[in-house]
Amino acid sequence: MSECKSIGHDGKISAMTQKDGAGKKLELRAKQKSARASRSYDPELAALFNVHLAELCLANGATRVACYLPFGDEPDTELFLDWALENDVEVLLPVSKSDGNLDWVVFDGTTRPGLFGFHEAAGPAVKPLNVDLAFVPALAVSESGIRLGKGKGFYDRALPTFEPIPPVIAIVYADELIEEVPNEEHDHPVDAVITERGITHFNERLK
Repeated sequence: MSECKSIGHDGKISAMTQKDGAGKKLELRAKQKSARASRSYDPELAALFNVHLAELCLANGATRVACYLPFGDEPDTELFLDWALENDVEVLLPVSKSDGNLDWVVFDGTTRPGLFGFHEAAGPAVKPLNVDLAFVPALAVSESGIRLGKGKGFYDRALPTFEPIPPVIAIVYADELIEEVPNEEHDHPVDAVITERGITHFNERLK
C-alpha cells in the first residue's frame, strides 16, 4: 500500500524579492541537478512511480491527464504512460516551442526529436481543455507546495493556459521533497507531489 499524507498550509505563500528568490533558486537548482546526476537508474523506482500515478488517476476518476516523457535522470513515467494507454486514459504530452511556450499533443506512443534534442510526442497540437490531472516534472518541491523547475519557466507559463486549471502534481524522488524552495510571484504551486514512497497532498483538491 502506498503512503499518502497531507501537509497543510493557509493557502498564502509569500514570494521573496525577485533578486533574492532568483539567486537562491540558482543555488538550489545547481545542488539538485548535481544530486540527480549521481543517481543510477532503478527499475523498481519506476514501478513504484507507476503505481502511485495510476492510484491517483483511479481515485480521482481521471480520463484525461497531462504528463511528460522522462529525460535523463528525471523520475521515470514511461510505465505509467503504458498503463494509461492500456486503460483508456488519454494523455497530453508537452512539445517545447522556440518562443518558450508548450504545445500539447495526444500521446499515441509515437515520438520524434524535439526542440532540445530529446524525444517528444508526435502529432497535431490540441488545446489543454478539460484535463483532470496535470503531472509535471520538478527538481524539488517544498512542504508548502512550491515547485523548483529547471529554470526555463515552460510549465509556469503553460499551466495557466489549461481550461479549467486542473490539480497539478509534481513528480520527484523522496529526498527532493524538502522543507523550503525559494519562490517568486510567477511560480505556479502544486496541489500534491508523488515520490516513490507515495502521495503527499497540499490541499483538498484531490482524493
